[in-house]
Amino acid sequence: MPEFTIILVQPKFAGNIGSIARSMANFGIKDIILVDPCELGDDAFRFAKHARPIIENAKIVDDFPTAMGMVDLVVGTSGISTENGRKFNRQPMTPKEFAEHVHDKDGMIGLVFGREDQGLYNDEISKCDLLVNIPTSPEYPIMNISQAATVIMYEAATMGEATSSKQMARSSDKETLHTLFDEMLEETNYPKHKMPKTKVMFRRIISRADLTKWEFHTLAGTISRSSRTIQRLRKKIK
Repeated sequence: MPEFTIILVQPKFAGNIGSIARSMANFGIKDIILVDPCELGDDAFRFAKHARPIIENAKIVDDFPTAMGMVDLVVGTSGISTENGRKFNRQPMTPKEFAEHVHDKDGMIGLVFGREDQGLYNDEISKCDLLVNIPTSPEYPIMNISQAATVIMYEAATMGEATSSKQMARSSDKETLHTLFDEMLEETNYPKHKMPKTKVMFRRIISRADLTKWEFHTLAGTISRSSRTIQRLRKKIK
């Protein structure tokens, strides 16, 4: 079964950090990463109750990419959903679908929660491997961050034991793959105006593919070899 780390991006209220830590203790999750957080004052420890050690051992980093590099699979969360496949960087899963999806994975999964007032920005969502959305009433869709975190942790904790496991490609591996793909687009003189949407589409494909380590190395090697071959042919032509 996978392990889970909670990642909070620029949390504004110490009480919410404490409440999330308390829910983490309920479901056996011990690690939390805080990205540029508010001051961890008394409210954080008061709301955490007996989960105080989680707050004391929190890892504090300056930016989201640093947090991404500390886990194998980056799972963003959003209170907004859309049925239009062209409008969203990621098509969201329900918490239950997410739990079933990662059921047999082997590695560290980062559950990412955004700012209390604005959530995750689009560029942050675009860097996530998966996106989870909790189905709520359309009249009042946005949940309190600690409540949303508890719902998703519950589904993850009750998914049961996997009969086998797959070693996932790390988040850093996938970023390497995206860099190689971008370079290949440049080498093939891919139309500039199509590049942004094509890059987003490739990210979505890689996210759905759920690459293993072996698949990553094979795909990265293939793309890299293609780019080098094009470069050699160009030199010969010149």
